[in-house]
Amino acid sequence: MTRALWVTTEPPDRNLGGGSIREAYLLEALAHAADTHLLLVGRLDDQQTRAALSAITELDVPGRPAPPTRRARRVDDLRRVLVERRPAAVVENGARVEALAAVLPTLGDFDLVCVEHDRLAPLVAVRGPGTGRWALTLQNLPSERKRHELELATTRRQRWLYRREAADARRFEAAMAAAYDVVFVPSPSDAGALGGDAIVVPNGVDTERFRPTPLPREPALVFTGMLSWGPNVDGLTWFCREVLPLVRAEVADARLDIVGLDPLPEVSTLARLDSVSVHANVPSVVPWLEQARVALVPLRVGSGTRLKALEAMSAGRPVVGTTIGMEGLGVENGVHALVADEPAAMAGAITRLLTDETLAERLAQAGAAHARTGFSWDVIGRRFVDALLQLVPRK
Repeated sequence: MTRALWVTTEPPDRNLGGGSIREAYLLEALAHAADTHLLLVGRLDDQQTRAALSAITELDVPGRPAPPTRRARRVDDLRRVLVERRPAAVVENGARVEALAAVLPTLGDFDLVCVEHDRLAPLVAVRGPGTGRWALTLQNLPSERKRHELELATTRRQRWLYRREAADARRFEAAMAAAYDVVFVPSPSDAGALGGDAIVVPNGVDTERFRPTPLPREPALVFTGMLSWGPNVDGLTWFCREVLPLVRAEVADARLDIVGLDPLPEVSTLARLDSVSVHANVPSVVPWLEQARVALVPLRVGSGTRLKALEAMSAGRPVVGTTIGMEGLGVENGVHALVADEPAAMAGAITRLLTDETLAERLAQAGAAHARTGFSWDVIGRRFVDALLQLVPRK
């Protein structure tokens, strides 16, 4: 039987954020087809995933602490772009890569080694005889995030920094793509940006967990997601400051529930705004989707595909998102969801869904059908495993 090793710093877990959810479903799909060992910096708490694996090695290796002051952060930025010249996540996880590299040779030989995220990509440097074929998954491209941040930059310093970071990220991504036997990305646009022969394996949705329910009439909006992830924080802040007041000018009792894990202070302070509530670390986002009239994906930065959009659509909730927020999902504007990038246009789209029952029901049904037929984890998991197993010579 094929022996596979999965290496990550993000615990595979259905009850955590988007990357953890993706890893849980794809790792289990691999474990059903191969003898699979997990090498994790962290702790695996998802018992269903744990039960599917043949072995688990857990390490406790902290990442590099964040600089404590603004001045220290600026010095750190300069050192990274002038000296280290690698993406921030790679630099911050250097000690973890070293720890993983020391453990990996002790685990035996594997036919497949699957590495998650750019932060661990340098681990390929320890590749040697008996380590089989190596696969890298880039759940998002740091070069694309920096490109978006550059477009939003408001100061000369930001533009200089993001331009350097984007160039460093592109060089790093190209080098890693050349070093690995295969690279997986979540969206066609990421594959195009990366170049080469990257294989698209999009994010998916658990269609048993997220089922359509009747659409409420109350003007409740919901955002679900990891509330410590920079693009989510940026998108929420922009939405609450620029879009929500325009919505409430038309629908006075409209309210927003922000639901997710580990909110940064910038997110928690949004609860001070009239009509905004933050619900941290809830057991499940399903009840919050069920009581919402409209789900939001107001991202301005990032790449990949959004689990939050697929989950909302599968649950039968009409979705309003930006072009970046709905990227890679094959969504047709006005058919499966409403897409808008400017505050007035997004507010108008939300207002229409809050007041037009026919439109809201039509988008809810079309979106649910789109997500449930094209993005089931069962289908995506099989596609992922088939691509991996094609790398392994038949014994």
